[in-house]
Amino acid sequence: MNKVKISVVGIGLMGNQHLNAIERSHKAILHSIVDINKDSRLHAKKYKVPFYKTSGELLKNNKPDAVIIATPNQFHEKHTSSFLKAKIPVLLEKPISDNILSAKKIINNSKKNKTHLLIGYHRRHNSIVTSLKKKIESGQLGKIVSANVMCWVYKHKDYFKEKWRIKKGGGPLGINLVHDIDLICYLLGTVNSVQALTSNSIRKYKVEDTAIVNLVFKSGALCTLNVSDTIVAPWSYELTSGENSAYPATNQSCYYIGGTKGSVQFPNLKHWYNKKERSWWKKIFHKDEGTKSSKYTLVNQIDHLCDIVRKKTKPKINGNDGLISLKILDAILRSSKSGKKIKI
Repeated sequence: MNKVKISVVGIGLMGNQHLNAIERSHKAILHSIVDINKDSRLHAKKYKVPFYKTSGELLKNNKPDAVIIATPNQFHEKHTSSFLKAKIPVLLEKPISDNILSAKKIINNSKKNKTHLLIGYHRRHNSIVTSLKKKIESGQLGKIVSANVMCWVYKHKDYFKEKWRIKKGGGPLGINLVHDIDLICYLLGTVNSVQALTSNSIRKYKVEDTAIVNLVFKSGALCTLNVSDTIVAPWSYELTSGENSAYPATNQSCYYIGGTKGSVQFPNLKHWYNKKERSWWKKIFHKDEGTKSSKYTLVNQIDHLCDIVRKKTKPKINGNDGLISLKILDAILRSSKSGKKIKI
């Protein structure tokens, strides 16, 4: 079977990772590169594919089977529209957009043209996430009561040479925590309300560098999300999951999910429980699930895109999923300004 030809639009940090993932995939082949930055021609030469400055040039010359869009958030609507109109499936990097109105337009464009839109929350393509989801749904933890999610990292000054990262939408809420928002919603269900505090006291940029977010779920469960890109620490998904060799693995956990029958650490999947009577006076045991993290979640995501192109399956994470995460993110930003609890 011929490989699915995929074009990548936007060769920044994530665009580069997608290029590597396509090269590793047995189902896909790189079709072309689109970027306004002339330096990206070097990537095109490396992979021996055509280079285009705009999506219009690409579509005029040679249509791909699918496209990955990894441009800054504020350009997502502009860059997806031409491909969806051409009925080319789009894998759009998270978040879906920098505002809700734009996100809805992207989704409506997908529906109008009957063309699939995938959102790049690649963590859902990891086997350890699947194992955790099954554990929660099986009732092994009982009724979920509370969760704590950590995302503490320290970003080197070179990271901020891309000026859009110090402007609206470029902080750790929009870049990092959106992944955790999507994942915790996937695991625990619908969020009813949020309340948040943010700070930019370390770097003084126009965007936050630290935030604490409280979520109230429809189920009654509570969750705290704690994110900062100014802290040297081992507790973030990238450092604990081991799915990306670019990040040194710490063998720690960054998610703690507790229920009436037990609790679990994630990603190392330690399950804590009492054997008979549930009591803090009784010995608490734990078992290690031993599920290995996939080191190729981005490749798994590429393969999933290929299966969609071949009409073998439907998107795991669609535009509506992206919109839900964006609505929560929007509520977080509004709450951080007003100090009030915001309903979703």
